[in-house]
Amino acid sequence: MKKVLKNLIVSIAAVTFLSATNGEVYASGQYGETVINKAFRIEKEVRIKDKGSFVDKLVLDPKDFGKVLEFRIKIKNVGELKTDDMKMEDFLPSELYRVGGDKLVEKWDDFEPGETKTFYIDVKVDSKELERENFEKCVVNKAEVRYKGKFEGADTATVCYGVREITELPETGFEETLIPLGMGLIIAGYVFKRYKEAQ
Repeated sequence: MKKVLKNLIVSIAAVTFLSATNGEVYASGQYGETVINKAFRIEKEVRIKDKGSFVDKLVLDPKDFGKVLEFRIKIKNVGELKTDDMKMEDFLPSELYRVGGDKLVEKWDDFEPGETKTFYIDVKVDSKELERENFEKCVVNKAEVRYKGKFEGADTATVCYGVREITELPETGFEETLIPLGMGLIIAGYVFKRYKEAQ
């Protein structure tokens, strides 16, 4: 009786934990002694195409305006269940437009435990965005993963671009101005002192 009660408590705890982490539970055997769950992890990053590492946030240098940007979406089956009817959907903001790579909506089956699906989407910043002067802007691109139409997770990557007019005095300029000014004040003080002494 104690063993049955213990198994029952363990099974209830496992079901509660997996439900809280958005997993589905499949049980077999007495009191759910075998527990199988499904779970997915999605990661989205961006870079200038074929240049550098993928990052969560890309800040474009003005010299890179007009270059193709590459978003990478990685979805991994971290559960214990093979799944079908999978879907990835990418939501491009209006400031970006697709120029190649995978589609904004991808579907697949036979998603094995431990398997990772990777999608690459090539985009550009709308040229109208770069016609303004003295501006800064960041846009967020979101991707979602769904299983049998049910939302399972999302991740975002950010692209920042723009040109900001620099109004602050550069650090070197301040130092270069301060030194001659100080020397000038010292000389002026010395001349004034000698003048007073001559009176």
